[in-house]
Amino acid sequence: MSVADFAHAFATFLGINKEYQGLGPLWGAILGAVITSAVVGGVVHTRTTRHQEANALFEFAKRFHDLLDRAHVLARDYTPSEFGPTPTDRSEAGAYYRKLFDLMLNEYNFYQKGIVSRGSFYEWMTWRWGAWHGVEGATIVVRGVPYEEAWRDWSGRPLMKDNPFVLFTNKIHAAPDLKTVARLVAGIGPPWWRI
Repeated sequence: MSVADFAHAFATFLGINKEYQGLGPLWGAILGAVITSAVVGGVVHTRTTRHQEANALFEFAKRFHDLLDRAHVLARDYTPSEFGPTPTDRSEAGAYYRKLFDLMLNEYNFYQKGIVSRGSFYEWMTWRWGAWHGVEGATIVVRGVPYEEAWRDWSGRPLMKDNPFVLFTNKIHAAPDLKTVARLVAGIGPPWWRI
């Protein structure tokens, strides 16, 4: 069966008789417009997603650098005591860590929506793993309060204990190595990335 025979048989199947087969150019134009619209829509969607990703990365970097600047100020103004952090020190550290954990939560949500790339999110999670495991250069101590203590306090609150972000981050902290971290990161990405 040739293509022409197939097209004729298909037109007959659809109920298009010879009187209406002259409308072929019209249907071709409509089909061409639909295909063109789909391609343009796909390109616009891809560009918009890339633009959102760039904006998200810029915003996260800005917030993180603001947090680093704040950590330097807090470290400069802190005098360790043999009795540990004072209530004021704990209050300052709590405010800092709330901002850090809020940033982490936003990164997590943006990654799950596909706005942040897997590579960027993995990089961020390696630093969280390193901070938890005391890797040199990744540890965080603000006003005498270490990252681990602040995370336990923040994530242990009744409304946060069962939060998917908290459960995921606890798995990152418990991971034995960075290969496991990479597997965990890949497992929570957008569904279309997991294929």
